[in-house]
Amino acid sequence: MNTTILLILTPFITAGIGWLTNWVAIQMLFHPRVPMRIFFWKWQGLIPRRQQQLAEESAEIIEREILQQHMILNEIRKIELGPYLEEAAHKVVWHRIGPQLKAIPLLGSFINDGTLAKFEVIAAASMKEEAGPLIEKVATQFESSVNLKQMIEDNIAAFDLDRLESIVNQVAKREFKTIERLGAVLGFFIGCIQVLLYWATGAVQF
Repeated sequence: MNTTILLILTPFITAGIGWLTNWVAIQMLFHPRVPMRIFFWKWQGLIPRRQQQLAEESAEIIEREILQQHMILNEIRKIELGPYLEEAAHKVVWHRIGPQLKAIPLLGSFINDGTLAKFEVIAAASMKEEAGPLIEKVATQFESSVNLKQMIEDNIAAFDLDRLESIVNQVAKREFKTIERLGAVLGFFIGCIQVLLYWATGAVQF
C-alpha cells in the first residue's frame, strides 16, 4: 500500500522538484549578492558576479552597433541654433546693452527703440554667421573629450543591483512564472514516465 501511494505521489513530487529547480535558477540570477563559500564551492549570483564583464561587453556592443562612429557628432551638427541666437540677440540688445548705452551721458539721448532694433538685427546676423563654426567646434570637442564607451561601462558597472532586479522582475515577471510552471509540468511528466517504467519492468505491482 505504501509503495502504491508513493508511486501515485511520484509525479507530484517530481513536479515540485522541477518547479523548485527553475525557481532557484531564476533567483540565482541576482542572489546571493556577495560570494558565499560552501566547502570548496564559491557561490554567487550570475549578474553580481559578471556585472563588470556585462558592463564592458554591453558598452562595446552599444558603441559598435548603436552609437556608431561620428553618429553623435553628426547629430550635434544638425542642431539649428537660429531661433536661439535670435532670442539671445534680443535679450542682449534690449536688456543689457540698451540700458547701458542709454545711461551714458549725451550718447544716451540718441539711443531709442529704432536704434536698438537695428542693433538687434546686426547682432542676430553676426551671431548666425558664427553659429556654424561654433557647432562644429562643440561637436569636435565633444567627440574628442567624451568617451561614450567608458561612460556607458561605468554607469552599468555602478548600477544598483536591487533596482536592476526590480526592473527585470517587472518586465519579465510573466516569463519567469512561465519558466517555473514549465519546470513543474516537465517534472510531472518525468514522474509519470518513471512510474510507467517501474510498472513495465515489473519492479512494482499495483
